Amino acid sequence: MQVLRLKVLSCLLLFLLVPVISFGADTTVGCPGGTPGAFTTISAALASLPLVGPNSIFVSGNCTETIVISSRTALSINATPGTATVTPANPNGRTLLILDSNTISIDGVNFTGGRGIFINDSNDVQLGDMTVSGSSFQGINTNNSVVDIFNATIQNNVRSGIASEGGNLSLDGGVTVTNNGRIGVAMFTGHLSLNGGDGTPGTENVISHNGTTGVELANSAEADISGDNRIISNSGTFGLVVLHTSTAMMSDGIINSNTGIGVHCGESSHCEFSGTTNINSNGGGGVEITDHSDAYLDGGIIISGNTGVGVLVDLSSVLNSLGGNTINNNTGDGVVLNTLSVIKFAANDTITATPGNLALNCNNGSLVTGDVTPYKPRRCGPAFQTVPIH
Repeated sequence: MQVLRLKVLSCLLLFLLVPVISFGADTTVGCPGGTPGAFTTISAALASLPLVGPNSIFVSGNCTETIVISSRTALSINATPGTATVTPANPNGRTLLILDSNTISIDGVNFTGGRGIFINDSNDVQLGDMTVSGSSFQGINTNNSVVDIFNATIQNNVRSGIASEGGNLSLDGGVTVTNNGRIGVAMFTGHLSLNGGDGTPGTENVISHNGTTGVELANSAEADISGDNRIISNSGTFGLVVLHTSTAMMSDGIINSNTGIGVHCGESSHCEFSGTTNINSNGGGGVEITDHSDAYLDGGIIISGNTGVGVLVDLSSVLNSLGGNTINNNTGDGVVLNTLSVIKFAANDTITATPGNLALNCNNGSLVTGDVTPYKPRRCGPAFQTVPIH
């Protein structure tokens, strides 16, 4: 009988524990200067919660700490935008680390100083309604993680705004990456999605005024760039650079007023532009396809007003034009074909040259297929034409 009573008691204890395990907990944090809460730091609140949620923390005030989220599932940390800021006590420390975690949401909390945010081996991480600024390193660094950023500003960080390796990174509208010391957004090996807005003010992604390049893809990285994305006014060599067997697919948006070349597609990479995409007013030329790379202009693309060549195809590279594109008002030649490269005109484009330049300029064993007669003046005679085989 005693054994039976012990078994019944054990079952009752387990039953009472189930709600705690299943439903997690909610708590509040009032950092010094904020509304009083159950805890005065986010770290203390985290220590009180089980690793498996759903758990939520509501924050207010100025928190001086490094937040470490490790091996957690289903956690949200929220604040009314503009009412909560995290700064590390150690200026060489991170503001936020998310490690080996899943389904993590940080919304409305600003992060400043230190060495920014680091996310490693985590899935379904959402960062929104925040500012990340003043890091001595990158603003946000992700590694082999799935991260979505929305309605956020990443600015004034010493190195790149956002740097990612592996995994998936999405900028899902309303994201501004500006005035960072190096690259605006860099993706190596993984997949980048820039899901810009629909024309409604505030929904666009803007990558601007960064120290070297606006967007960089390298080492077999991939990018889907669609909607209202603006890669503008970045310093350095390129607006968008695609390197080392990487791929960029861009529909709509603008690449405008960058100090260097608007787009560089190189080292066995693939670039394709569709929709209403404007590549204009860049200081080093419009588009450069080089080093065994290929690019497609799918119609409706405008490459205009650039300082230098509109489109350069060089070093055994290929340009395919589906027709209906406009290349005009560039200070150099419209299209230059160099060094065993190929261009295919599937249909006619509008290519015009400024005075003293050529609409189409072929050199060094290059090859053209399609009708070149609309493009005048040109240096691209019979020696550069494909000959039908009968």
